[in-house]
Amino acid sequence: MSELLAAGALFQNAILGGLGVALLCSLLGIYLVLRRLVLIGVALPQASAAGIAAVFWLTGHGHGGSSETHALALAGSLAATFGALALLVVGRRDEGIPAEWGIGVLFAISSAATILFVAINPTGDIEMASLLRGELLTITDADLRVLGSVLFGVGALFFLFRRDLLLTSFDAEFSRTLGRNPVRYDLLLYFLIGGGIALGVITAGPLVVFGFLVLPSLAALRVASGLGSAFAISALLAAASFLGGFALSYQADLPAGPVCVAVAAAGWAASSALVRLRARRGAQALLLLAALVPWLGCASRWSAAAERASAPLPRGTLPESVVSRPIAVLPFANATGQPLRMPQGILVDAGRAIGRGSPDADPTVADVLSERAAAELTRRGFQVLPQEQVRSAVPEAIDPPLAAAGAAARAGLEGPVLAGTLRRFTVTQTGLLLVRLELALVDARSQEVLWTGTARRPVPIRSAQSWQEILLDAGPPIFADAFGNL
Repeated sequence: MSELLAAGALFQNAILGGLGVALLCSLLGIYLVLRRLVLIGVALPQASAAGIAAVFWLTGHGHGGSSETHALALAGSLAATFGALALLVVGRRDEGIPAEWGIGVLFAISSAATILFVAINPTGDIEMASLLRGELLTITDADLRVLGSVLFGVGALFFLFRRDLLLTSFDAEFSRTLGRNPVRYDLLLYFLIGGGIALGVITAGPLVVFGFLVLPSLAALRVASGLGSAFAISALLAAASFLGGFALSYQADLPAGPVCVAVAAAGWAASSALVRLRARRGAQALLLLAALVPWLGCASRWSAAAERASAPLPRGTLPESVVSRPIAVLPFANATGQPLRMPQGILVDAGRAIGRGSPDADPTVADVLSERAAAELTRRGFQVLPQEQVRSAVPEAIDPPLAAAGAAARAGLEGPVLAGTLRRFTVTQTGLLLVRLELALVDARSQEVLWTGTARRPVPIRSAQSWQEILLDAGPPIFADAFGNL
């Protein structure tokens, strides 16, 4: 997490915005669980997503559109959420129909509507897909300001009406005898739940909202001694789950939202195990030992990783042993599933055109990155074979690296070869390049892996307007990350 925060504003909005959504949902979730309305936490986020998808379809834009489109999407999220909530509240008055029936119908209709609106939107499907899975990196400054205002308002209302809300949640008839109108406080609670869900969905996605509505509150209520401690434990667990999940998703190059929910689920599982340990005192020692075994294994692996990181030449730093031997930079493989083709004659360094590729096809981003790698190796004092010689010996990209090294050896290249695989290259609407480039330095003759490195840090490219400018801006930090110079 310190590494993420050290990146400055690159992750600031994502961390603060996602943390705000997690805290808001963890507080609202206590009331949902107490009132046995957990299923509403499934249906309302989906209804909110349907409202957002409808606005994107009507406007023809996506999540990265203008501020006006974003405001309309928020309005659509609020309208759909409160409309669905009103239908559920009205439906509960009919005592002959179970509440679960209406929630199931609402969820089915909302899910179908979301998919259909996304399918018929010719321009917003990609952005909508990012929104639905919880692309936290798309949180803007305006989103953060609105979220902060809502958090302040919700916190103030909870503090002012906390006793009345809890009283009506536990015993509506008793609250009526005390002179309080339970309908009024029910409406207030529904207003807080609907507003929080609508804002959370457009900020972090329905999966994050539902996960943090349910998991931290369920875990807190299992282990807390009172309602005050339940709110505190739920908030702390939500904050820890989000921060830990965000850091883990960054390290593993996975979507942040689902990973944060998975960490929250692990917290709920831990609380359930703790309750069982309390109930079965005779099996506490055995269960505790079984729980500690995998953690001890992880600790030993972390210790070994720390020792490798403190070694003079850890993986991620190019080895000095190959300085005197010319390195052949092979064509990089493109494993992104996208062609990533570029116009001919791309300028990757000032005044020098490289990456023309074959005369029959435009070069790809992977081609230009391999050229950039050769230039970066030269800057670091390594000898590099001319690209024309390497391309004549190995004209096509080969994956995995050992297979590429074998092809290079059969073509007469006997020294170390650098093979690369591009697994992600995505430009977000907020001016970030999400990249994952895996590199391996292999001795072509002995097939020994001499070094491996990975570039996976998001790169800010807000001033870039074309593929050429993107690679000009992103090339140095990509290989500084891969070669271990950050």
